Amino acid sequence: MARARTDDHYEQLRVQPSAAPYRPRQDAGDDPGKGNPQRRLTLVCEMSENTSRRHTEQRLKATEERFRIAQIAGGIGWFEWDLMTDTWDWTPHVALLFGFDPETPRPQLADWQPAIFLDDVPKLRSAVEQAGEKGPYYVEFRVTHPDTSVHWIAGKGEITRDDAGCALRVAGVYYDITERKALEARLLALNEGLEARVADRARQLATTAAQLRETEHRFQLLVDAVTDYAIFMLDKTGHVVSWNRGAERIKGYLAGEIIGHHFSRFYTEKDRQKGVPLVALATAARTGKYEAEGTRIRKDGSTFFASVVINAIRDASGELLGFAKITRDITERKAVEDQLRQAQKMEAVGQLTGGVAHDFNNLLTVVMGNLEHLERILPPAQATERMISAALRAASRAAILTQRLLVFSRRSPLVPEVLSVNKLVAGMSDLMRRTLGEAIFIETVLAGGLWPALADANQLENALVNLAINARDAMPDGGKLTIETANTHLDEAYARLHDEVQAGQYVGIFVTDTGIGMSAETAARAFEPFFTTKEIGQGTGLGLSQVYGFIKQSGGHVKIYSEIGEGTTVKLYLPRYRGSEDVPDEGMATRDVSRGHGELVLVVEDDPDVRDYTVEMVSELGYSVLSAPDGSTALRLLDSNREVALLFTDVGLPGGMNGRQLAEQAERRRPRLKILYTTGYARNAIVHQGRLDPGVEVIFKPFSYSDLATKIRQVLDEQTGALSKRDPGVLGGG
Repeated sequence: MARARTDDHYEQLRVQPSAAPYRPRQDAGDDPGKGNPQRRLTLVCEMSENTSRRHTEQRLKATEERFRIAQIAGGIGWFEWDLMTDTWDWTPHVALLFGFDPETPRPQLADWQPAIFLDDVPKLRSAVEQAGEKGPYYVEFRVTHPDTSVHWIAGKGEITRDDAGCALRVAGVYYDITERKALEARLLALNEGLEARVADRARQLATTAAQLRETEHRFQLLVDAVTDYAIFMLDKTGHVVSWNRGAERIKGYLAGEIIGHHFSRFYTEKDRQKGVPLVALATAARTGKYEAEGTRIRKDGSTFFASVVINAIRDASGELLGFAKITRDITERKAVEDQLRQAQKMEAVGQLTGGVAHDFNNLLTVVMGNLEHLERILPPAQATERMISAALRAASRAAILTQRLLVFSRRSPLVPEVLSVNKLVAGMSDLMRRTLGEAIFIETVLAGGLWPALADANQLENALVNLAINARDAMPDGGKLTIETANTHLDEAYARLHDEVQAGQYVGIFVTDTGIGMSAETAARAFEPFFTTKEIGQGTGLGLSQVYGFIKQSGGHVKIYSEIGEGTTVKLYLPRYRGSEDVPDEGMATRDVSRGHGELVLVVEDDPDVRDYTVEMVSELGYSVLSAPDGSTALRLLDSNREVALLFTDVGLPGGMNGRQLAEQAERRRPRLKILYTTGYARNAIVHQGRLDPGVEVIFKPFSYSDLATKIRQVLDEQTGALSKRDPGVLGGG
């Protein structure tokens, strides 16, 4: 539409947009050329204000609707606070955010405060006040809805000012952040929980690390404290990377001297040429472990015998990291093992020689006895006497050899007595000089205040004579023999290295020559029976064996020290005697030999030849004789012949009853019966710890006619003397 203005009034015209040429519309009769010629028509076209307003309002409503929809969709509400009038304008969604009815008018800000958390009101006011100074603000606060539910609201606003800078109004938006706050709270809780777990894990790791450090420290202290083992680490190529004190002690290197060097330097040149170190590492890497024993070298070049273990060290993935190596010096252990093997060998040989000597003694008893009998009954003839004497000498030498075998095997019982070793050695000087000859100078060095010893004097003399003879043979061009005595103490360390040695105090007898000496191999075998380095016919190889057996049986110790060209020292150690018995100055007095007076003797012997010879010899000595081959027969004869005065029995008897058991049963039947034992070698029945039981009388095979006569008479005379004071007629008829 358009308005036509003619002077003072408007005419309303319709304006039709068209592409056709414009033609003004005229009412009938209104011919422009007609009528008032002075009238001019002016057409002014402009947009109708009503139409423009309607269009503007429609667009505004559409915009507001879109804004409302956007606020609802986004959960956003708009507000405006007029600071001049303290009026409050808002969109409906703001009321919903605060939990109010959108239709209820709430023109004042104070009307909204009851819904806000009391603690958050100052924060909201402070944010607005700060906005006046700093510009746009942002604040988060809580509101409570009528259903008591709590919601979080975020507010953003900005102050509008006039030209003078005065604040006019605050406009902004509110929106719900409850879900975000809940998420933030959960996230915070998760973060706090995670932080707690992280802190707890950190504490655990710190504790574990501390414990690990403490464990490593303790382990290092433990490793360093071990001085009997060399414990060290090698890298993959065999270079030393750690070193403990035991390694320092055993190998001789300080840590700074060896770390970084290859461990092959501990091996002998021969082993290095054979590739032993590389084989050791390869074996450990392949199988996980390498074990061996062998000779190793110290820093100073000395060698020792070592037990070696090498373990491969790998990480969790199996990658080889290096090796742990443990070395132990077993030189002492090897020495003890060698000593034990030697002792076991000597014991085995001793058992063998003891058994042989026993049987041989029975044979010699018959041989020597019959030779003596022939010598007594045959008429004097020079040729016969010469042959018998030669046979008896040979038999006597055989008996001496047998006795030496028994001494070595510790089957010869000792008759120990308290003796002064100094007096015994001094008393043998003349014998030594006659035995050794003028080419050997003899020197004795006798210690003052020497302790007494408890030993068999005859066996000790024999041992010293054997050592002197060996020394003479080792000095064919003459030399010096020194016999020294001393109080000595063998400590625990020495005892650990020598089998059968008890730590304690000993009387030492040291025999030293200036002869040709012995190699270590020869010295190791010197005590073996029949072992000799002399030419055939110059020695039996039993001299040192007798010395060894006697000293061991006496509870002592013997040791050889020798080097080629430097001579030899044999050290004898006899246990110190601590009893109160006085040391005798003289030997025991001998008794006169006399014949029997018809006393009845019961002879018990399982060997028929020995039994026949013994019966004949006892009869020839003037005694009545009964004989039995075993214990049960002997008891029957004893029961039927109450006049038996002496039971003369072999120790070893068949039938389950030995000589000692026979004697015990005989004594129960005849408490005053006298017992005399005979044996080819000592048995446990009458010998304990190498010594005769107290009160036991024994004569050893082979015995001679005169020895038997003396022993029987001695036993019966002691019996008669003891019994005659109580019952003079006992021996006569029982």
